[in-house]
Amino acid sequence: MKKTKPKKRRTSVSKKVGMPPGSIIYVGRERTENASIELISYTSDSFSKNEYDNCSSLKKSLVADAVNWINVDGIHNQQLINQFEAEFGLDHLLLEDVVNTNQRPKVEEHNQYLFLSLKMLSYNELDQDIDNEQISIFLGSDYLISFQEKSGDVFGSIRERIVGSKGQIRNNGNDYLFYSLIDSIIDNYFLVIENVGNNLEELEEEIFNNPSQNLLEKILKNKNILLNLRRSIYPLRESINKLLRENINFINPETNKYFNDVYDHTIQIIDILESYKDIISGLKDSYISNLSLKMNQIMQVLTIIATIFIPLTFITGVYGMNFEHIPETHWKNGYWFFWALTTIIVIGLIIYFKKKKWL
Repeated sequence: MKKTKPKKRRTSVSKKVGMPPGSIIYVGRERTENASIELISYTSDSFSKNEYDNCSSLKKSLVADAVNWINVDGIHNQQLINQFEAEFGLDHLLLEDVVNTNQRPKVEEHNQYLFLSLKMLSYNELDQDIDNEQISIFLGSDYLISFQEKSGDVFGSIRERIVGSKGQIRNNGNDYLFYSLIDSIIDNYFLVIENVGNNLEELEEEIFNNPSQNLLEKILKNKNILLNLRRSIYPLRESINKLLRENINFINPETNKYFNDVYDHTIQIIDILESYKDIISGLKDSYISNLSLKMNQIMQVLTIIATIFIPLTFITGVYGMNFEHIPETHWKNGYWFFWALTTIIVIGLIIYFKKKKWL
């Protein structure tokens, strides 16, 4: 039997029951690793990168007239998250959403910043499942703050472009970095969906070649994966659409055109998910049909075998009776006559079944 890693315990939502609104209480998988803060500041001709332990020293290190990307790994550190309310004036209700990993993707505009929460997805090859992590982003006039559950993300290519001064990112502001982060997350959705599609193809081959009992479990597991993807992507489409419809002060009109491309990608992903939903339903029906067909074939074979033995059982029963006067029992070759008769009956029935195409 395949061994799977035990899933980490989740902090219960019940801890928030009875607490006042805006109480920053982490809800998610239990984590023990240390939180970290990274500040990347850059302009078209300068770049710096530093790490910090607290917000007070971080706030003093922001570079004027530059893009300041603050990335926080470890939203389970509630004390650290509280510091951002004091130092950056972030709303405690939004910070409550930051530490709640069950938060639905959404976008809100405030006077001093734009807030967006969304899910970063990755495919777990070992468990053949989807790992999702909440990403919360605050876009201000002189900073961009991204909050992540843990270290490790899909922003490696963005960091490389910043360090190597590749592409347009070093020549644009915070809003373009905001777009780049969203675009990188959504582009990674395609890799996740591609793996899910490969799983569905393998399931289809197994169903038609060898419909085993555990296939239904795999089908239901992939169905749940698609449901989780829909919960992450459908609300995100609404958020991106809101960024396009409304005149957001923190997004330059020249940058806003890039969000059309992001929106198109979300629509494309949703279309793929809808087609996968139909495929899953078809695979379930095919599995049940093939299983029923296999069962019918087994029953057909058993029925034919039983039919062949009915006349043999009858003959055996007749000559197995304890009557004294049965003429055939005194035949010299009666035993061999019995076997000849039964053999002829068996062969005759087999030929008849073949002509009827029952075999």
